[in-house]
Parts: sequence; C-alpha cells; structure tokens
Amino acid sequence: MKILIVHTRNDIISGAEYAITDMLNTLPSDLEFEMMTPGSGPLSNYLEGCGFKVHVRKFSGPRRKYPGLYQVNSFLLMRWLKKQKFDLILCNTFAASFRMSLGAKWAGIKIAIYTREYFSKKKQVNLNQVKRASSIIAVSEDVKDYYGGMHSNVNVCHDTIDIDVINKRVINHKQSLLKEAVFNIGFIGRITRYKQPDLVIRAIPDIIKEIPNIHVHIVGKAVSQEANYELDLKRLVKDLKIDSYVTFWGYRSDSIELMKDFDVLCLTSDREPFPRTILESMLAGTPVVCSNTGGCKEMVKDNITGLHFDVSSDENSVKLAKQIIRLSKDKQLYNEIVTNSLNFIKETFGPKEQTKHFFNTLRLILK
Repeated sequence: MKILIVHTRNDIISGAEYAITDMLNTLPSDLEFEMMTPGSGPLSNYLEGCGFKVHVRKFSGPRRKYPGLYQVNSFLLMRWLKKQKFDLILCNTFAASFRMSLGAKWAGIKIAIYTREYFSKKKQVNLNQVKRASSIIAVSEDVKDYYGGMHSNVNVCHDTIDIDVINKRVINHKQSLLKEAVFNIGFIGRITRYKQPDLVIRAIPDIIKEIPNIHVHIVGKAVSQEANYELDLKRLVKDLKIDSYVTFWGYRSDSIELMKDFDVLCLTSDREPFPRTILESMLAGTPVVCSNTGGCKEMVKDNITGLHFDVSSDENSVKLAKQIIRLSKDKQLYNEIVTNSLNFIKETFGPKEQTKHFFNTLRLILK
C-alpha cells in the first residue's frame, strides 16, 4: 500500500517532520511512503537525505484570494494523484489538509490528518475540514480531547523518538559548549508567541536573587512573520537590565548537544500538543520544568519525571522561577528526576511500540 505524506511548508524542519521520519525509520514490507512539500528547500533536502522520494508541488489552499484557482489546482492534483496510485494521503499537520482535501476527494483517495494543532473552533472552515477526513490521528490524548465529538474516528499516536540516535549524539559530545561554573537554563524552540520564551526572561530577576551565578540560553529563531516578536524579546532583556545573563543563539543544528550542557530546560508554552523537546531533554539527562497544560502532562509527571509550573497564573514567571530555584538547590530531587525520566522515556516512547501502533493505525484506515 502506497501512502503520500504531505507537509505544510518547506522553510523549516520542526518537531513534526523529525517525528515522522523517526517513525518511519523501520518500514514494514506492506507499506510504502513518499513525501510531498510545497517547494524546494530545507525540508525537501532533509527528507531526500533520509532516503524518501519527495514530490515538490506548489499548491494554493481554498482561503487564497482567488478561490477559482483552488478548483483548478485541485483538478490538476486529482489527475496527478490518480497517476501516482496512492492508497492514502496522510497530512502531517492540520494545515496541510487544506491543500489536499478536494483533489483527494475527486481522486477517490482516503485522507487522514495527523494533527498536532489546536485549531480555532470558531471558524466553520476548520470544522468542515475535520469532517472531510476519513480519520484523525492525534499526537496526544490532549489533542484528541480537543477534537472531542467532531469526528467519529480519532486515534492517538504519540510521536516516537530514535533513542539510539539521540544517545549517540549525547555520548559523542565531550566538550561543553557552555560555561560549566554557572547554572545554565535553556529554552529551545521556534521563537513564537504561544511558546512564550518571554516567561524565561521575566523569571531571571527572581532567579538571580537566589542563584546569582546563572545564564539563560534562548535557542531558536522566529519565522519572518514573527521577527518583531524576537526583537521584542531582546528589548525586554535590555529593559530588565539582564543583558549579561542572556544569550540568543538563533537556530542551531546542535540543539541536542546544547541540551546536554543545560542544567535545566524550560518549556513555557501556553498549550503544547506534544513537545518533542521534552523527550530529547530527558534522553540528554537534563531535567525539564514545563507548563502544566496540554501534552506536557502526558510526558512530565510532576515531581517524578520533571516539574510543572502554573502557566495560566498571573504570576507564571514567578512560579517558573521558584521551580528552577528548587531544582538547583535540591540535588536529590534533581538526580531522581534525571533517573526517572530516562527510565520513563525508554519504557514509553521508544520506537518499537509507538511505531508498531502507528503502522497498525494506518492499516485500519486503509481497510
């Protein structure tokens, strides 16, 4: 059976793309996968480097200025899909499904949405899109709950992670990239408002009252549409007069190595479906302090495999600071979290069981 996996954009490689390639690291004999991107660039190059056949097709969704163009594109897509003889189209984000749904319908091909998003329920076009899909695959129980009752066939397939690959990078990283004499606090992720890296910055004045010798590392960059937000973060650092405590690293391909050098990783999103960064941090042996919402709660058990903070509180940055301070001062808790999280990820999110479940889910959809 032949499956086309469709991606939304080509200018970035995010957790969704890494997750799907980790999932397909070992392919069963009865399933064949090809990829589709909307242009040539970092993602298509990455997917080709992983050994996948990549189809590059520019395509406009129905919300563009000229809806008639969408109809024409969908007709051309239908003809192309029939020629390629795909049995299933798997959209690797909710947004990707808008490009494909009409053409797939005309071609008589089932479409499944592997969703990692909390889309707006106020927009009827989004609700209609859910109904058009043959199946919804949610990346976490929290995402499944969010879709509650909108579709009769919603399955949960957690992302997997290639433990051996991460472990190899961690083991081979001998020379620290950071100053070891300070307590290094990290944030890794795309610089975007909903991930709220500003909370880490706002927490610094409270942290240095208890731990003067710290440094905060912001790893990631904003897409062009949110470049002003990244500038706002840098202005915030200056306004708080904490320039000497913060480094903006931009995008880094060695984020795993940096993660190993952090003493703690912060995940501050207001709601995150299933953050891969947490899994990577656990494997790197770095404790996580994360928001008490979304998929984070499925990955981090408070006081056992990490620490939560109340992200919805009016004093969220203060609460974040308190948890970071707590970790830095309680070495027994710190070491217990490192051990517990390593055991947890190996037992729960290793590739074998998650991948087997993912492939079985696709087989059921194809029946």
